[in-house]
Amino acid sequence: MENIKALFDLTKLPAKFFFLFAVLSGFLLFADSDILKKIHLEKLNDTYGWIIGLVFISATGLVFVNFIIWVFKAINDKVKFFKVKKEYLERLKNLDIHEKAVLREFIINQKSSIEVPIDNPTITGLIRKNILSINKQFGNSFILNGMNTAVSMNKFVEKHLTLSDIDLTENPTEKEIEIIKSSRPEWIERHSWRY
Repeated sequence: MENIKALFDLTKLPAKFFFLFAVLSGFLLFADSDILKKIHLEKLNDTYGWIIGLVFISATGLVFVNFIIWVFKAINDKVKFFKVKKEYLERLKNLDIHEKAVLREFIINQKSSIEVPIDNPTITGLIRKNILSINKQFGNSFILNGMNTAVSMNKFVEKHLTLSDIDLTENPTEKEIEIIKSSRPEWIERHSWRY
């Protein structure tokens, strides 16, 4: 009984089927009688015209409703995208000094991925804000090296992050370099300066 019920559940049919029914029934209703004679369908309108008309009205209505739903969903998705984009840009303009120091490490190391301590509050905060993401090495799993793991910047963040967002300049003075060196996170390996 459930199988028969599922067979007639119209909500599970894709919109393209309703579009096909609308086009076919519309063709049968509005085509010239000479064309219908050539394909031997001229008696179909006389016998089943009311059914064809009902199919045309129903299918056209469903196509129209599906189109309206699609338009509203597309608009809603755009609004959500711009809202998320605005939130990310605001997050980048309001980073604290510790978050800036972590993001500077990507520039200093000239890498798209760095190894960080996963239990560091600043790191977990940046992951929670979706500014950093843990690199997945095997499917949905990641590798821990002690309490360290590899992270990357979110692609949107990487594209929109400016040097001024993390207190860097294009051509830093010696004083600026010393300030940045002294404010690097405590967990980094103290290697040569590459900025």
